Amino acid sequence: MVSIKWKRPESVPFPSIWRRFKAKDVNTGELVNYYVQDLPEDRYEEAVQLLVQHFLHDEPMCKAGGAADEPQSIEGFSNAWRAILQDKISLVCFKEGSDEIVGVNVLKLCSKGVEEGIPENAGRACTNMLRAMEYATRNGNLYARYNVDKFFAGFALLVVPKYRALRLAEEILKARVPLGRGIGVHLTSTVFTNKFSQAAAARAGFEETYVISYEDLRTTGPRIAFPGVETEFIKLMSMKL
Repeated sequence: MVSIKWKRPESVPFPSIWRRFKAKDVNTGELVNYYVQDLPEDRYEEAVQLLVQHFLHDEPMCKAGGAADEPQSIEGFSNAWRAILQDKISLVCFKEGSDEIVGVNVLKLCSKGVEEGIPENAGRACTNMLRAMEYATRNGNLYARYNVDKFFAGFALLVVPKYRALRLAEEILKARVPLGRGIGVHLTSTVFTNKFSQAAAARAGFEETYVISYEDLRTTGPRIAFPGVETEFIKLMSMKL
């Protein structure tokens, strides 16, 4: 049997707002309103460029692999993100009254029996990160453990630097709950690669599904080295919706 690629239900308006919350204004320190919604199609390329500008420099695996200085990996990540955005479930955070992107979370729907693999010629840094994520996800045995035939996974979580330290990552992650319920998907799972996103995920309600140290990634498993990484573990963390 050939699995049919999942599509967002037409009955769910796009874009929809999934979460509203209050946090400090970076300029005044006063509490203001923020919201998390589906990333609109006309902001896709802007989001990709923000990820290239910030995520490739800051995310531990990308930083260790020099992704931001490897043109092939920049292209590999960019093309992967553009393809994933077509699922129309990725999230963006705005401050109310402003159209400046505060944060973005690239989300992909994964279905049992659908194996897409790692793109060829994606660049060394890009390939190594995707291999590590694939290894952790496979060892998490998500379909059997949670008795589901699909889930959605994160492939990049970014809070723009000037908006960090406001716990916005936690709020963006919490928006996955109404999103999942709205589109009829009952599990979300992500490989979190640094201690800050892992803490945000725990506060948002995620549980640890599979944990492996960067040292064990190097010496066993896929045998991939990420030199200079300050976080001890990568964690596949999941939340039932």
